[in-house]
Amino acid sequence: MINLQGIYRKHTFWLGAAVLFILVLFVLDRNNLIERSKLVSRIHDLEAQRDYYRQRIIEDSTLLEQLKETEYLEKYAREHFYFKRDGETVYVVK
Repeated sequence: MINLQGIYRKHTFWLGAAVLFILVLFVLDRNNLIERSKLVSRIHDLEAQRDYYRQRIIEDSTLLEQLKETEYLEKYAREHFYFKRDGETVYVVK
């Protein structure tokens, strides 16, 4: 005759062990799902920042190359720093 109580206890033990394992793995562990989702979010934020700064480097490199030309340097200084030539009057209209 098969002992059903023994089989039930065995299955209950393994079910409890599996639930405990899942609980430890997904909730109580140092690298749980919550921490993992925070890290993934942080990675996405840092990648977006990296892309932004790469774009800024390209823009600034282009500007630096343009500023090597005397005419563009003078135009840039006039527009951004309100430089003027001697005897010239500059009116700033905003």
